[in-house]
Amino acid sequence: MNVNIVSNTDNKLLDRKEIEAEVSFDAATPKRFQLKEAVGQKIGANPELMVLRKVVNAFGSHTVRITAYAYSSKELLMATEPTYVKVREGMMPKPEKKKKAAPAPKKKQV
Repeated sequence: MNVNIVSNTDNKLLDRKEIEAEVSFDAATPKRFQLKEAVGQKIGANPELMVLRKVVNAFGSHTVRITAYAYSSKELLMATEPTYVKVREGMMPKPEKKKKAAPAPKKKQV
């Protein structure tokens, strides 16, 4: 797997690095955790403090474009990222959907 960093922006307001990268590969598209580890090694960030916000794979291409955020602490990551991203990254369990209560049976009028 070959990682090419396209841009690396330091967002001081949110205390994170915003990374745009291209990853080329030979076989099947790598899993998200493999991509996170590869980009983390390239920029010197902890993969546990990274989130892949966007992974785009063009059809027939062996290249993936990634948008990743690398945070300085776990607390900032948990406070900033939306719930669906944390669930997708495996940082929190999937919330259960609330079941609708069955409507009460209607009484017949006599």
